[in-house]
Amino acid sequence: MYASRSIESSATMPMIQVQCTGPNGLGPEWVPLEQDWKKRWCTLPELYKRDAARIDAFETKENDVFVVTFMKSGTTWMQELAWLLLNDLDFERAKGSYPFHRSPFLEYTLVNPVVGMDSIDLCNKVVGNSRLLKTHLPAQLLPRQIWKQKRKIIYVARNPKDVVISSYHQMIGLCFWESSLDEFVDQYLKDKILYTSQWAHIIDFYRMRNEENIFFVTYEEMSQDLEDVIKRLSVFLGCKDLTDLEVRKLLNHLSFKNIKGSKFGDPTSHIRTVRKTTEDFQFLRRGIVGSYKDELSPEQQDKINKWTTSFLKEYGISESEIFGNI
Repeated sequence: MYASRSIESSATMPMIQVQCTGPNGLGPEWVPLEQDWKKRWCTLPELYKRDAARIDAFETKENDVFVVTFMKSGTTWMQELAWLLLNDLDFERAKGSYPFHRSPFLEYTLVNPVVGMDSIDLCNKVVGNSRLLKTHLPAQLLPRQIWKQKRKIIYVARNPKDVVISSYHQMIGLCFWESSLDEFVDQYLKDKILYTSQWAHIIDFYRMRNEENIFFVTYEEMSQDLEDVIKRLSVFLGCKDLTDLEVRKLLNHLSFKNIKGSKFGDPTSHIRTVRKTTEDFQFLRRGIVGSYKDELSPEQQDKINKWTTSFLKEYGISESEIFGNI
């Protein structure tokens, strides 16, 4: 069912590219998207092969909700919002525990081994009427029950130039990468960085955005009009109607300043205690749209823009149709 091939990269662990061939050899027929799946390879640590079948067979529940994103695309921000909506705005509990404890990361120990921890098992043990689970896996590698049982998916996309620079800082900070930004950009565009290709990740969900079980939103939309996103997401999740006061409380709780300044909103300190990081590592950095403008050189921006144009040409879609003017 899975094909894999080794690749060379500047990552600090062996990396492979994984493809889901599906039972008919052509692709995962359970995903509601017709396309040439032979083009869809996802770059992951070699360790992923160990438990790929367990992820495919992961048993979902009727009220499960999955937050699916490419890395550094506003995942933690969306987890906090969705968890609060699903848990009757329990701000006290939210202020006293990390989002990843309330909403665990499905494949975490397959991309970041932690002794004595099994992230798939942690997801299985989440209690409550609605489990909120996180993953960065692309559509074709998600547990097939998500598609077969039409479990709810919240997909957050973010423009690639901001993701490139944010991913670079995180991978350097977590000691997953030991090369220059120039080299990182080049390998990113060649799909040699964790979870790449980013555009394949985004475009598959963008093309499925009208499926009834998918809520597609961008980081840019959340930054520009979070109140509107809150209201639309509440309807999608089947939550209660929110009062103006409740919306204001959510907006305050979810502000970047508040999250970064709170003990459990920003997990930087916790991460530093459980794994090796650089001294200047920050899980949350700037939280803005357009951070690439003063962090990527004009040459690096041009490379990414050309890659974007080339990839999207096949689908007749422009970057601005998805993200607006960035």
